[in-house]
Amino acid sequence: MKLCCANLKGSARRPPRIVVAAFALAVCLPALAQTASAQGQAIKFQGGTSTLFGGHGGSVEIRGANYTGRIGLGLLNGKLRYGFSYSTSWRNILWSSGDQSIPFSLPTDIFNGSYYFLGRGVSASWKDSRNSLFVYGGATSKGFSTPFLNLADAQSKTALIFYQRKLTPSLRFFSRNVLAARQTSLQSLEWAPSDRMKMALSGGIGNNQPYWAGSLSLDKKWIEVEASYSRAGDAFRRIRVEAPLSSETDRENIHVTLKPLRNLQFTASRQNYLAPLQSGVASERATVNSYSAWTILRGFQFHGSFFDSTAGLGRARGLTVGGRRNWFNRVETSADYMRSAPSRGPTFHSIVGTLRERITPRISISQVVTFSNGQTNVSFGGSFLSNRFSVGVEYQTIFLPFQTTGLPQFKQVIAVNLRLRLWSGMEINGATDVTPLGKIRYTAYATGFAYRGASAERGSAASGAIYDYVVRGHVMEEGGQPVRGAALKIDDDIVLTDSQGSFVLRRKKPKESELSVAFGQFVLPGNYQVVSAPKMVNAAREETAELYEVVLKRLKNVAPSISEMANPDRMLNSATNAQNNSVLKFPPLPLTPYFSINLIPLAMAPQMPLTSPGAHLRHAEAPDNSRIPVGSYYLYPAAGGAPIDLGSVKVRHTQPDSQRRSGRADSGKR
Repeated sequence: MKLCCANLKGSARRPPRIVVAAFALAVCLPALAQTASAQGQAIKFQGGTSTLFGGHGGSVEIRGANYTGRIGLGLLNGKLRYGFSYSTSWRNILWSSGDQSIPFSLPTDIFNGSYYFLGRGVSASWKDSRNSLFVYGGATSKGFSTPFLNLADAQSKTALIFYQRKLTPSLRFFSRNVLAARQTSLQSLEWAPSDRMKMALSGGIGNNQPYWAGSLSLDKKWIEVEASYSRAGDAFRRIRVEAPLSSETDRENIHVTLKPLRNLQFTASRQNYLAPLQSGVASERATVNSYSAWTILRGFQFHGSFFDSTAGLGRARGLTVGGRRNWFNRVETSADYMRSAPSRGPTFHSIVGTLRERITPRISISQVVTFSNGQTNVSFGGSFLSNRFSVGVEYQTIFLPFQTTGLPQFKQVIAVNLRLRLWSGMEINGATDVTPLGKIRYTAYATGFAYRGASAERGSAASGAIYDYVVRGHVMEEGGQPVRGAALKIDDDIVLTDSQGSFVLRRKKPKESELSVAFGQFVLPGNYQVVSAPKMVNAAREETAELYEVVLKRLKNVAPSISEMANPDRMLNSATNAQNNSVLKFPPLPLTPYFSINLIPLAMAPQMPLTSPGAHLRHAEAPDNSRIPVGSYYLYPAAGGAPIDLGSVKVRHTQPDSQRRSGRADSGKR
């Protein structure tokens, strides 16, 4: 069998056959689905502009009880592009068509488990208690994703078969296979005898290049160890795509955290990377060594970190030491010394002093004094948080990891975040971000909702029959106000409330079902917790059906306590950033959540493109096909979708016994 993998150029002018097939699937599957859309339908409108992403446009998303569809249209770097997606569940299989972000991880990826690629095609995924299968047919794509818009271009024809099986309660088998111009077949075994220990082996070929890896993960009360060793061909790629260009760990990689005392922690790590230069076969290697310590003494927190990085662009070292103190949970003071030594150019020193006052639970202000290279700068900032309106204007000190032009690597930038919630679910968001070259970019967008709920009169099955048995009720706040767009999970069905807070689910037969509140499926933003809700509900005839009541409590958006450490899972920069587990971990630094002063030590990203083909379109300073310094990053949008090659520094912090926060309705965490 000969597999043709020609590049699908010109797809923006004439939709390829795969697009036609995807739309046909999107039309046919709803007709076959057994659960009717009469249980509620929400329409989400979004539009905006972004100099960070180089994109402008809008999208419409339609969500029903068992399907989600989205279509977008906009300008990407001045060119008209479109994007679409549709997914539904039918016969215990999740069917998807259109633009997709497809994870491609292995159990040995303990340092960088965020591998993925973009595709445009049709996929089906199925799983039971022991097996899971994912099949995809279509093309790879080159696209981008923002909180308000997804756009893509089809590239090369590709087919996938991903399979996973649980052999025993502690042993799992993984198979990752790609049929394209250059083949990939990677097989893995993972053994996890306990939650605190995990071992894995992987081997095979990727991009027609050999690859094997082994890993060990150990988590004890006093020590954490993550170690791996891998060997790959110089042109190894899991799948050959133009973007994103993701690096692979290569040779020895180890990260050790010692916690001899509750208030004392040491960390040491060594990581090696193999990063592709372009979509071709060439790659470059980089090595990072890091050491850090953290402690608390008589209420003062002290920290220190040292990083030594070597790559084709040269060597760079960074040092940061400092401390902070919280006074009466109202005032926080901190002081930090930072030193950066690039391979070319002078060494830079900076001293930063910060004073932050918490005026009320919603209002805080801050002052920052910076001494650098004989100059003194004074900056002011603050934040205000409420359910309706939130704004933060702060100065952040960031590190540009491999700046080799003789400019300072530590740079102070202004960070602005804005959120305004209007009537009927309308919301306006704005934020600034920083490019790898230290330039300020912005993203602004608006979101609106139109909702059509279900009624007992028109609920029906997909076949057109009106079932006689219903589960119905109301979702309201403690004061009796209806909660519209709330999502409830009744067995395997998701039902949404209408503008009156009412919900109706029709059933073919009388049946007792389990009910839960699906915070992650709420249509409108909000922060809730359950006050009361029935655990079980019964489907009965309309004339005798019980009216169930679910009561929720709306939580206020209150600024975190000044004594609370930064959330270990939060990334720095604006709300367009989300968690990236692949970032190096080290002890807590003097950071405060949300709109705060962030002092970032030198860090390296496993997701580091040494070349970013589209970077020059967003940053005029970088010529075509120029190398972006090792340490560039991909942005993972909080609203979902594929990461973007952004490049700004992100740091993941670890803290013993960190506090958990109440979940948001739109995050699904509680």
